Amino acid sequence: MSTLKANGAGWWLFQRVSGVALVVLLLLHFTIMHFSGLSLDYVSVSAHLASNLWKTVDLCFLILATGHGLYGVWIISGDYLHQPWLRLGIFIACGLAGLVMLTMGVITVVSA
Repeated sequence: MSTLKANGAGWWLFQRVSGVALVVLLLLHFTIMHFSGLSLDYVSVSAHLASNLWKTVDLCFLILATGHGLYGVWIISGDYLHQPWLRLGIFIACGLAGLVMLTMGVITVVSA
């Protein structure tokens, strides 16, 4: 099952870069949405989501968070699960969960 084992410099680098990018995006989100004094009612949030810039930022946040989190689950499961069929099941579950979350998130952000 070495083909399912995800290791290598590219994935290591992805985790580090996506982690730093997620911290920056999270701080940007909290600063603009929660600490700037804007009201968080429907009108202001929908105006925020009407901008293509913020749609792009939110989509980057969504894609990075989903990829970073699911890859982390996959790596941690590899440390604890030693049966190949269990690892394959987690791999398939992570893939399906990622597709569902990304599809729902992209539909939500793009249609806003």
